[in-house]
Amino acid sequence: MENEMSKIIIDDDLVMDVKTGIVGSASNMQHENIPVFPTDEIMSQIDRLDDAITDFESSFDSHSISRLSFPGREGVYYTAGLLRNVVIGVMIALIFIILLV
Repeated sequence: MENEMSKIIIDDDLVMDVKTGIVGSASNMQHENIPVFPTDEIMSQIDRLDDAITDFESSFDSHSISRLSFPGREGVYYTAGLLRNVVIGVMIALIFIILLV
């Protein structure tokens, strides 16, 4: 029985062996030495991206901490937002006072 092949990228002539999941060029799939697609490197990059997305999503919660921050920094986003709003409020109040005087 012939190996079932499924085309992955037609332009680069890449095919995937359906039974083993090995990706290689169509000309080398018949040989024993198959250049394997670097799936481990891609999966590690996807894991890093997933960690960054999770860290970004958790930053929307004001009582969470960053993945790389030191322990005991809970609520740092809440404090930063509070201080920012206080400073902006003081600046707007000063502008109104200057305009009234």
